[in-house]
Amino acid sequence: MWRAWRILVPVILVNLGIQAITVWAPFTYDTGLWAFASALVSGLALWIAFAFVCAAALAVSHGPVRWSSVLRSVRNNVLRYVVWSLVWGAAVAVGLALFVLPGIIVCLLTPFLALAILDGQPNPLKSNLRAIRTRFWRWLITCALALLVLTIAWFASGFVVFFLRPPLATVPVWLVGGSLIAWFMTAFAMIYRSSAALGGSTSTQA
Repeated sequence: MWRAWRILVPVILVNLGIQAITVWAPFTYDTGLWAFASALVSGLALWIAFAFVCAAALAVSHGPVRWSSVLRSVRNNVLRYVVWSLVWGAAVAVGLALFVLPGIIVCLLTPFLALAILDGQPNPLKSNLRAIRTRFWRWLITCALALLVLTIAWFASGFVVFFLRPPLATVPVWLVGGSLIAWFMTAFAMIYRSSAALGGSTSTQA
């Protein structure tokens, strides 16, 4: 993960700053329009930050990660990332609307999807399922650990928000949360890379 610190640190900090601004009371709660706009900006910031985190995580197996390779990965696959994100988001939303568990299951079954998209794979879903099949136990253990740690972090963030209040609470919440997401996506990227090598698949990215 630390091979990508040049990308991860600024991405986490910029996202943190944007999230803090979007919960600044004078802008968020005056009207319904501002509340909608702040939610939209918050979601877009997180969505873009996640793309850069995944692109950086994909490159750590090759050595220190540089902005040039990350920007190339995102630029070459931006349209596919948009389309697949909408499809994935709709599936998760439907799952969460029906019951929380189906939405969580969709997330657990697609941890390699964004990685495969930014890796330029022609069929990201197939690559995602291949990674699960070929590295089943690593996927299962990593998912279980991620679910446990992120659940604890979720409840801990509630206490932080209660005592500190936004936007000050945004700092520890997104600093820790962003670091955890980067950590786990790097772990999933390493599993994905090893499954691709085992399955004879090669990356389309340099």
